[in-house]
Amino acid sequence: MEEEFVANQDRLKPQEDRSKVDDLRGSPMSVGNLEELIDENHAIVSSSVGPEYYVSILSFVDKDQLEPGCSILMHNKVIDGFMC
Repeated sequence: MEEEFVANQDRLKPQEDRSKVDDLRGSPMSVGNLEELIDENHAIVSSSVGPEYYVSILSFVDKDQLEPGCSILMHNKVIDGFMC
């Protein structure tokens, strides 16, 4: 019974993570510009319709490719995509 429980947990976990990502990618989203990387998980971004924000960068974003001037996709002031 324990082995079955562990197997089910391993099988269900990726679906739960995917569900969280899908929720974050729901609307509304906004496009902004990356102004400055603060650390590995935070940045300063500007919006075309508002002020600059201090935001978190989601774990699935390839941080090695982020650079100032990139267009970024935000959801609730969290970076979840970009295009340089």
